[in-house]
Amino acid sequence: MSETTSTGWDTGCVTVYVTTESEDIAVHMATKLVKDRLVACVNVQTGVRSLYEWDGVIQLNNEVSLHMKTTTDKVEQLIAAVKEMHSYDVPCITVSPITDGNADYMDWVKKQVA
Repeated sequence: MSETTSTGWDTGCVTVYVTTESEDIAVHMATKLVKDRLVACVNVQTGVRSLYEWDGVIQLNNEVSLHMKTTTDKVEQLIAAVKEMHSYDVPCITVSPITDGNADYMDWVKKQVA
């Protein structure tokens, strides 16, 4: 893979963002996803406060977020795996393309999930 430019292009990599109800669940989920080679890396961030409406009631909850790096071809499998492991009825799972960055890192991500 060649170096990216400041104009950006499709690196073939994405960041997937997920929230969970606890650090234990987040670490369990992250470990399985790395072990199954669906993601190369997961950042687990505690101390997240989420405010939203659910069933007509405003909720304010402590959550843990996961920032996962993978390839575009793993996204469908990754979403299915997260939904299967997740305790929420409708888990937050969003996917953002990585359009630029350290080419060496993108190569590493691709090798990890290959």
